[in-house]
Amino acid sequence: MLNGKGSTKKSNLEGFFHCTTPLVPPQSLPKGEIRSLNGLWHPWEREKVEFFRLSDMWDCYDEWSAYGASVPVHLTNGDSLVQYYVPFLSAIQIFTSPSSLLRLSWMSVAWYPIYHIPMGRTIKDLSTCFLTYHTLSSSFQDMDPEENGGHKDRMRKEGEHITLSPFGMATHKMQGNVWLSHDQDDQERLVSLFSVADSWLKQLRVQHHDFNYFCTMSMTYHA
Repeated sequence: MLNGKGSTKKSNLEGFFHCTTPLVPPQSLPKGEIRSLNGLWHPWEREKVEFFRLSDMWDCYDEWSAYGASVPVHLTNGDSLVQYYVPFLSAIQIFTSPSSLLRLSWMSVAWYPIYHIPMGRTIKDLSTCFLTYHTLSSSFQDMDPEENGGHKDRMRKEGEHITLSPFGMATHKMQGNVWLSHDQDDQERLVSLFSVADSWLKQLRVQHHDFNYFCTMSMTYHA
């Protein structure tokens, strides 16, 4: 997105990802347990393997669930506001072998707008809803950015918090140019994330009702 002075700024979509993506502290697997890992779970030979606890991930959603996640939104007229989104667990599948999470483990979170500050503005695109998909396997978090959906500034360094970025997403009630940048990057990213989510669900033969609802509502909204 460009501001009035022509300087480049991150789009509101990037801001949404930044404000709603969980950051969890890494834990180190004891060396004695690394040798027993299933190759399908973690295929790389490493002296140290980091993982994250699901309890730490749920902690990230506690405050968001109570008060909403605050997402700064910059409008085309130069004004800005803060939109609050509340998350709901939409779906989750956990696969273990024998006690480690397999790479097919995943969850989906539905994000719905609840209010914005300052109040009193009627902006249709602020009613946009998001459905994000996240892997629950730490082995996916350390993949090369190009292999894990791209759009990462750099690889995570050892000891840094693990970023649970969405690998797939669906939206509805999105139109106009509030969320997307003026170039094609955001639009292409949305198409890519939707395609990955659709392929993921088909691969696992999962009928995700929220995904189907978002798709139906999106087509109806743009009709």
